Amino acid sequence: MCHVLVIEDDWIIAEHLSSVLKEAGATSIAQADTEAGAVAAALDQPPEVIVSDVKLAAGLGPLAVQSIIAELGEIPVIFVTATPDECKPCAPPGIILEKPINEERVRSAFRQFAPGLR
Repeated sequence: MCHVLVIEDDWIIAEHLSSVLKEAGATSIAQADTEAGAVAAALDQPPEVIVSDVKLAAGLGPLAVQSIIAELGEIPVIFVTATPDECKPCAPPGIILEKPINEERVRSAFRQFAPGLR
């Protein structure tokens, strides 16, 4: 079982990432498009892996991730962003992937972090 939180404000990209992650072995996925929504979703159902954009409809993905990790402890993160230079603070444990989405790189990064898929 591997629950993933996808933090992405473009619903088409969020759905695409969710599809790729399900194919890679995610058993459940929650989506959030704002910093506050991401924190709430993580506290409601703690994820084993987080996939996050940097810029959101409201707030920033890295700040949401920081808040989630402060509450729940270390969780692996895959940042998928068009603005990797703005990925601050995108501290480990994480991987930064650039958009446009490369499905194989997303699957590979997910499998590296997902419990039971390593």
